[in-house]
Amino acid sequence: MARRKGQQNSFAPFVAGILGWLVPGAGHVYLRRTVRGIIIFICINGLFWSGVAIGGVFTTDPLKQQWWFTAQMCTGVSGIASWYRQEQYRKTITKQIGISPRPRWANDKQWWDEYERELVKRRLMLVYPTDVVARAYAGIAGMLNLLCIFDAVVLAMLGHFGERIGKDTESSKENSQ
Repeated sequence: MARRKGQQNSFAPFVAGILGWLVPGAGHVYLRRTVRGIIIFICINGLFWSGVAIGGVFTTDPLKQQWWFTAQMCTGVSGIASWYRQEQYRKTITKQIGISPRPRWANDKQWWDEYERELVKRRLMLVYPTDVVARAYAGIAGMLNLLCIFDAVVLAMLGHFGERIGKDTESSKENSQ
């Protein structure tokens, strides 16, 4: 039984929001707004992965760039995959140089000096302006997805399922013929 516009599903906003966070655009696809969902998916993921391509694996850095990291995590699976890969690199590097995988406290200068020296030696250290551009691309992708999640949740709350077909669309079809 198909739902018509106006019928409420109490779980629809929650499902649309979670799907929209997991995979950008999936919340709109769930609401049967497929074209919009595909456009969101391509734009958000394209922007995020462009940032990662510019900056490399250390673009998603929860230790030194907490605010950018928070924004990047709004891209869902893409952000988590990038962060997971970065953590794997961090563990490998710290194991090879014989230091703990994470600093004991945020301002552990000795840990950061050793760690950053090794990143520079391996040519993995992000440098200005590449680091700013890369993190901005990935972070802005997350913030844009947050807006798309909000849009999907509001559409679901209002009961707007499917593409909008109104009088404007019908009259423009008649005028074009």
